[in-house]
Amino acid sequence: MIVYLLHFDQTYEPYPGAPRRDCAQHYTGRVIGGPRALARRLAQHGTMHGARLMLAVRGAGITWQLARTWSGGADRERQLKRQGGASRRCPMCGVKPRVVELARNADGSVSRSLATDDQLARVGLMTAAARAEHADLRRGAATPADDYWYAAPAAS
Repeated sequence: MIVYLLHFDQTYEPYPGAPRRDCAQHYTGRVIGGPRALARRLAQHGTMHGARLMLAVRGAGITWQLARTWSGGADRERQLKRQGGASRRCPMCGVKPRVVELARNADGSVSRSLATDDQLARVGLMTAAARAEHADLRRGAATPADDYWYAAPAAS
């Protein structure tokens, strides 16, 4: 699943002189699937099949842009919405996501002994558990019984 943040090019006011708490500058949503599902969902916004806020924003003539995405589902979306202040997470409002700087070896490769598994997972590198599982599979370790793609080697 993908959680996404949309940035409105103008602040949406439901009526003239509306208090700030009733106005919107961002929309946070989620979609099941990958980038193609996200593109389909973004195309639905502003229509009857999209979110009601996005329909109102389009009706007001306000354009919007995809600002940021996160991996996660309903729990991650709920967590972000509970935190409030979407402008604090929006790169178009001047916020820059933290860059995880990993320790490097002399040859420029990542120093796995100085990086935590959490840091490795955030940048898409194999964690210690994933490397151990990979090594076990290379050694011919038995796979789980529920793995339907595993074909047992032919006995000679």
